[in-house]
Amino acid sequence: MSNKNPYSICTWSEESACIDCGLQGKLNCKLNPWDFTFFMLNQVPSLVMALFGLVLIGLLVGAWWPLIAYAIVCVAFWGLGVETRILCSHCPYWAEDSKTLHCWALTGSPKIWRYRPEPMNKLEKATLVLFFSFVVLFPVFIEAYGIWFMSVKYAEFGLYALLGMIGVTVATLMAGLQFLYILMFYFCSKCVNFSCPLNHVPKSMVDEYLERNPVMKEAWEKSGYKLGE
Repeated sequence: MSNKNPYSICTWSEESACIDCGLQGKLNCKLNPWDFTFFMLNQVPSLVMALFGLVLIGLLVGAWWPLIAYAIVCVAFWGLGVETRILCSHCPYWAEDSKTLHCWALTGSPKIWRYRPEPMNKLEKATLVLFFSFVVLFPVFIEAYGIWFMSVKYAEFGLYALLGMIGVTVATLMAGLQFLYILMFYFCSKCVNFSCPLNHVPKSMVDEYLERNPVMKEAWEKSGYKLGE
């Protein structure tokens, strides 16, 4: 085991070790800086539309608590390391001997947790699903309330303001769905963090990757995973 790769995870092995691997090109098992750029470019529109809509609701309706709640949840989950604990610490990319994470999604995040080669548990999966649902749907629900509020006070706001609010809501929903679609189609279909609830890599490929990584394989089998079934 090298200092850089203390768990002998093949994601952090030399390229020469991948010559006989049948998973080349099928998994995002080696770091590609372009993937991180693409991921960020895909994520930004949904966050911008969500924040824009929540600020608009604050200005028009006078309700600022949705923006505050959204910001608190996002900062706690991303900024305080909740996501890296429940999701990233189980990922092969986390196994690198480095103080910061290098991967296609959260490059630069401080690695304050130990590497956990075992799969995510049910509580971790449920927490992640709830967070993703909140990030995508909460702004849409609040903006939909804004549509209702402006409809009730139509005489005060008028047609153009109401149509504008409807447009912002639709744009926020579409941006969120676009993010999820690209995430699921391009990233989650090839991601080596196999226990993530969004991951849909075929089991045969999961088994093949685990066979090449004894530390992960042992931890997964101790958690009840069966290879070849």
